[in-house]
Amino acid sequence: MRIQSEQQMYARIIESRMKLENTEAFTKIAKENPLFAERLALVDNPDEYYTIVSYLDLIEFLFHQYNTKMMDTKLWPRWRAIAETLMSMPKFKKVWGKTKYVHNSDFVQFMDSL
Repeated sequence: MRIQSEQQMYARIIESRMKLENTEAFTKIAKENPLFAERLALVDNPDEYYTIVSYLDLIEFLFHQYNTKMMDTKLWPRWRAIAETLMSMPKFKKVWGKTKYVHNSDFVQFMDSL
């Protein structure tokens, strides 16, 4: 029960983050920060950046679920294949290269191995 609650809370946090970041107001503020400006310059528009970051968060969460045996092992190959596909996209790979330092080291190793 606790695990399910944690998963639901994480999902709501990620959804809230996406809604907050994917606004003109946040993008305007973010562009004032050199780090964000550099990241946003990797893509054609802010929506692309926020979408990529959301996918990274999702894959990292699922990777954690798999590694802690919280996910049915039959489901993981599908998500691994999705991660491989995402890493084959140039913009996705560029954003990953600039943001991977904020992720768990095990996840970084996994994504870099794809």
